[in-house]
Amino acid sequence: MGKNTMLRLVCTSTVLLAFIGFLLSILSILNHPLIGDDIHFFWSLKEHGSLKLFLANHYDKWGGNIFHILIWYFFSYSSINLFIYKLTLVPIFLLMSILAYYLATNRLPQLGTSYFRNFVIFTSILWLAIPEIGQTIAWATGSVYLYMTFFMLILLSLLSYAKQKILLGHNLNCGFGSGILIFIISLLLGTSSIQVFCSVIFLSLVWLFDLNRKGLIKEVPIIFYLSLLSFLLGFIILISAPGNFERLSSYEDPQLLSRILKFLMYIAGAYFSGGSGNLGIGLIFGSIILMLSGPIKKISDITNGSLVWFAASLISLLPMILAVDFTSPRTTFMATIFLLIGIKSLVIDDNDEKKSYISPIDFIPAMCCLLVIVDSFIGWAANRSLAAEVENRMQIIELSSQRKVDNIIVPHFTTIPSRQTYMLRPNYDKDFLDSMARYYGISSIKHDSSENAPQPNTLHPLKAMRESL
Repeated sequence: MGKNTMLRLVCTSTVLLAFIGFLLSILSILNHPLIGDDIHFFWSLKEHGSLKLFLANHYDKWGGNIFHILIWYFFSYSSINLFIYKLTLVPIFLLMSILAYYLATNRLPQLGTSYFRNFVIFTSILWLAIPEIGQTIAWATGSVYLYMTFFMLILLSLLSYAKQKILLGHNLNCGFGSGILIFIISLLLGTSSIQVFCSVIFLSLVWLFDLNRKGLIKEVPIIFYLSLLSFLLGFIILISAPGNFERLSSYEDPQLLSRILKFLMYIAGAYFSGGSGNLGIGLIFGSIILMLSGPIKKISDITNGSLVWFAASLISLLPMILAVDFTSPRTTFMATIFLLIGIKSLVIDDNDEKKSYISPIDFIPAMCCLLVIVDSFIGWAANRSLAAEVENRMQIIELSSQRKVDNIIVPHFTTIPSRQTYMLRPNYDKDFLDSMARYYGISSIKHDSSENAPQPNTLHPLKAMRESL
């Protein structure tokens, strides 16, 4: 078998495996049930009835994240909206990966070239390295992390594209329609989170400083400054929300030393899954694969193009010192994206189609896709199992409510969660059952604590599936 034939076979196999992984990922997320805040949002929309009242209630009592509130309103509006929303999550991740790849390499992936091979490796590692993917992509409420990062990368890609054009001496022409669209995206993105605000402002200032150093600051179009002004306006709307102060007032402010120590522990564990789960193995080994996928750039190129992404990764974590008691691995989502962009930008992304041999690197994309397939299949099995348990619990509650049962007993969720599964811990699940009892007007809904009752996280979904065959 000739070299070209073998390469075509490997490329075809990679595309097929990538497609299977793509479909399984979608299937896994579609099977993820509504958990915790998902149901709260359905209740809230049912209570308030309109977007205006829904938004005003959350802005006044919860926070100023209007970007998030609009997303929550959309998927809470109906079961059809929820299905459509879930259907978009994996494609949005893919588009986010394309933007991240562009920011790292200044080029878009092209099918049938080694650039495509490198993109498949990058995307697979991004999927496998993301912390708490069950919370940040599969869980409807938490998937705002995916959406706000996607829109942030859209804005950064536009700014980066403009910067490259200016450096090459090309004229920038931005139409009125494009300007309005950028203005609106910037405004909404400014209302998303402090992490997004700090990251975008930092990168924008670095790029402006670079253009000023090269005497090109006068070439920056007015739309650049207007988009930053719109972004700042959105941020002011975010931090001015009464809900921010109402939530913070209910928590005890930690002492300065305690705050600093907690924050240092958070930073130390930010790239290691917070010291839990797989300890960031996907991110660590994925970074090694990226660095071995090509020759490393010269020091001058790394200084000019790569270090800014590592700095942005750390900058995105700094705002969490203001809410150190609310930190969790999912708040490192953006930091992980920036880190992988930085690592990818260290490597020369050459097109080596003319090489006369087949190297081990040619098989890495297919192996990465296999890992995504396994990850998504396990995710589908776990989410399917949990969805069945959620449906069974809801049937018990609704039937008992109809029969005027005042103290309802429900089983624990026994499914062992996968990486793509978000479940409430038993103590938080207990609090949620108390909320459900208040909603249904019932005295209590409690877990079954009898001697032979199923215990939490004891059902292995794949084993259960095998035994049911």
